Amino acid sequence: MPPMESHEPPPLRAVWARRLCDLCLTCLVFTCGWVLMMLEMLGARMLAPSFGTDIQVWGSVIGVFLLALSLGYYLGGRLSTAFPKAVALTGLLLPCALWIGVLPWLHRPLNTWLFDFWVVHRDGGEQWGALAAAILLFLIPSVLLGTVSPFAIRLAATDVGSVGERAGLLYAVSTLGSFLGCMVTSFWLIVWLGVDRILQLHAVLLAAAAVAFLAAWHALKRGLQP
Repeated sequence: MPPMESHEPPPLRAVWARRLCDLCLTCLVFTCGWVLMMLEMLGARMLAPSFGTDIQVWGSVIGVFLLALSLGYYLGGRLSTAFPKAVALTGLLLPCALWIGVLPWLHRPLNTWLFDFWVVHRDGGEQWGALAAAILLFLIPSVLLGTVSPFAIRLAATDVGSVGERAGLLYAVSTLGSFLGCMVTSFWLIVWLGVDRILQLHAVLLAAAAVAFLAAWHALKRGLQP
């Protein structure tokens, strides 16, 4: 008679470690969604002194962010398959935080130079100068933030049957973070802090969240080991 297979439930320690891993990942996804929309809301404000605030400026900012998310989703999916490690995700977020942190010193001289170079000296349309500025300032950090959701889904998935549920949860959390980041930035932070301080604050927040996530993830993963 063949031996019966064991169907014992996992130890309580492993269950709680798994849940806390999921919570850490969810918090990181929420934070990245918040930071992404904060950056988008401030994007038009950074371009406004040189290029104005008309619909073409907003279209340039929104279009660049949509393009960046498309690229980020694809890149995140490829990288999460090749390097399904929390350290790889953190390695994407730290350069993003650094980029956001230097924007307060970068956006004014870059916008001024682009306006003089393209609009004044070459008599080009302001909309193209605004588009170029949006690409140079926001494309790279937005692509990096766009990699987070597919990467997080790969890290969170424990079996094929759970992928759909976890993907839905993480995208919902990311979108909720974006909603709150949009509201809080446009309603309060822009009035209290101004553009540059908001950028600096969120650069520190993103870096701290990435490092804390990596440390907590590795500590909790040890709890999943028998």
